[in-house]
Amino acid sequence: MIRKIFIGLISGALVGIFVSAIIQPTTTELIELFLTKITATAIITGGLGGVYAHLSKSKLQVFFVLIIIGIITFYLKRIITGQNLDALTMGAFVGAMLGGIFAIIRKIKHTYIIYMKLRKRRRKGFGK
Repeated sequence: MIRKIFIGLISGALVGIFVSAIIQPTTTELIELFLTKITATAIITGGLGGVYAHLSKSKLQVFFVLIIIGIITFYLKRIITGQNLDALTMGAFVGAMLGGIFAIIRKIKHTYIIYMKLRKRRRKGFGK
């Protein structure tokens, strides 16, 4: 569980920096992009998404729930800070990117496990 939360926090930070760089093109330093409200909200969305990804077994469900989590966290940020950016679009975009990251990681992990099982069986003589 801690691994998925950590993955969510790191990917949330990267997605937040990416979105901040698109929204605020005048900022040139990486530390300024990291300290924006958008990045903080994306990190929170990633952490919550990591918790949900641990609890859920479906990649598609994780994807859609992360979109909803992204929208909710960005609306809460808009209510708290009063930032006038479109919370629905930004929340859905960040949630979709994080959901895609979790789905890709889960698919890679599943493919690797199947590959290792097949490799073990081939060593034992399966398929000869």
